[in-house]
Amino acid sequence: MSRCNTQFSLQFSKLLVCFLLLFNAPLWATTTPEVTVKSLIDKDSKEEQVEQKPVKQESETNTPATVEKAQEPLEDDLPYDAFDRITPRSSMQGYLKAARARDFELASHYLDYRNLPKDVEALGKIQLAENLSVVLDRTLWVDVDNLSNKPEGKQKESVPSYRDLVGEISTSQGKVQILLQLVPDDKTDNRIWKISNATVSQIPLLTKEYGYNKVGEWLYDNLPDIEFLGVMLWQWIYFAFSFVLFLLVAIIITRLITFILAHLKVPVENDVIGFINGPISLLLAVFMARSLNDQSNVTIAVMALFHGATVLLIAWGWICLRAVDLAKHRLSQRFIKQDKPQAIFLLRPISNVAKTLIVISLLFMWFENLGFNATTLLAGLGIGGLAIALAAQKTVENIIAAITLYISAPVKIGNLCKFGSQLGTVEEIGLRATRIRTLDRSVIYVANAKFVDMQLENVSERERISYRPKLMLSANTKQQNLMSFMQALRELLEQHKHIAFEPCRVRFKGFTPWALQVDVLSYVETVDFAFYMEVIEELNLAVLGLLNEHECELANPEFARVTD
Repeated sequence: MSRCNTQFSLQFSKLLVCFLLLFNAPLWATTTPEVTVKSLIDKDSKEEQVEQKPVKQESETNTPATVEKAQEPLEDDLPYDAFDRITPRSSMQGYLKAARARDFELASHYLDYRNLPKDVEALGKIQLAENLSVVLDRTLWVDVDNLSNKPEGKQKESVPSYRDLVGEISTSQGKVQILLQLVPDDKTDNRIWKISNATVSQIPLLTKEYGYNKVGEWLYDNLPDIEFLGVMLWQWIYFAFSFVLFLLVAIIITRLITFILAHLKVPVENDVIGFINGPISLLLAVFMARSLNDQSNVTIAVMALFHGATVLLIAWGWICLRAVDLAKHRLSQRFIKQDKPQAIFLLRPISNVAKTLIVISLLFMWFENLGFNATTLLAGLGIGGLAIALAAQKTVENIIAAITLYISAPVKIGNLCKFGSQLGTVEEIGLRATRIRTLDRSVIYVANAKFVDMQLENVSERERISYRPKLMLSANTKQQNLMSFMQALRELLEQHKHIAFEPCRVRFKGFTPWALQVDVLSYVETVDFAFYMEVIEELNLAVLGLLNEHECELANPEFARVTD
């Protein structure tokens, strides 16, 4: 059954990934738009500084940009206008500022209402100014820095010299030009710039195609005039509520899928069901919100936030992180079946590294989507990363050593090993150090880089334990007694049921000035140290009896000291 579960999980994962990639292909294929969140932030900064006079400084180089800037007239040299409509840039800037403040009575002073059709004129000046603001928010990003800051405007354009082109908007009846026009001022003899009556006459057409829907209009009229990053409060509420609805639909769909699988008795593991009901449900909701949402309330600022793909990246990040957990779980099951428990401990640091890389990659994608240059950030991190790498050299060595310990496995967790002059049981092989508990029950932490270079003796890997008593008999021992003792000891070892048949050796090894050395080599057939101690206790008592029986005495170590 578990094998069927694994096979189904693998096939289901492959189909799911293919489906998501195909469904998400248009999103990955989109290019970076002209307007991003960074553009919105920069626009706010410019508007905050619009009242401040720029400091004029001479440039040391005569580049075309500096020459053109030097040719621009100073503000003190320009004619006075109460609404600052002397240049195309200041006029458009004044209108946009008033429209963003929802002061459309002030914004109406920047439109030219001469010679308008009766049906257009019937809408009223304030309503026309407001409708144009809605259309521009939805269709045209006006960069006032590209407009002329000269009273005569730009002279090299595909429009008459008394007009300046702000941009073009596509409609079902063709393109509509947003024009600024130089017109006489009613109150002074000055010529000022206003939004052309040719553009104003097209506002009803533009409103019909790019106005908000009924829900958007109601929210626009009844909610407070608060905005953040160019997105009004009612738009935040509208799209947040829409996403919640799509999320509920996605939850219902995923729960229905898991219910059908359970009803059909398809073998699906619980972690796969959690994967479907969790991150897959969120990703499906994001896809539906991005693909099926009503576009009639979407402005350029909203599109910039959409391109940031914050919720989409969160969903993908959740999927990738859960996928790493699923892979870790599957590999753990496989290693257990293959009797490779040591490899399981290596999965934890590997999965942590994989998750860290996923999060960092998604963060860089998010910054790029917001309009920030991730390459510059990477360069900065590269310099800082070099310093960190130098400071963390020992840490990196310990991590590499930990991977080496997991792969080569000279010792495993739970093994009794001898390292240097210490003896203890390995309790944990961490990323930095190996924790070992000694026979005295104290704990020793050894850095992995140092531990892996030590001569390690893995006591737990013994298939049997040696029995080699050091028998130093007195030099006065008689030959006959020595031979009979050795013969009896040999028979004792050969007949013992827990002593290995081969090798089993008892030999008279040689002389010392103070003793006769008997070499004994045999192995107890066990790896259980407690049982081994019981066996050698029995053997030692038997050997003591044989020494007494054959009148053999152990050498006195005092003679060894005298000899030395």
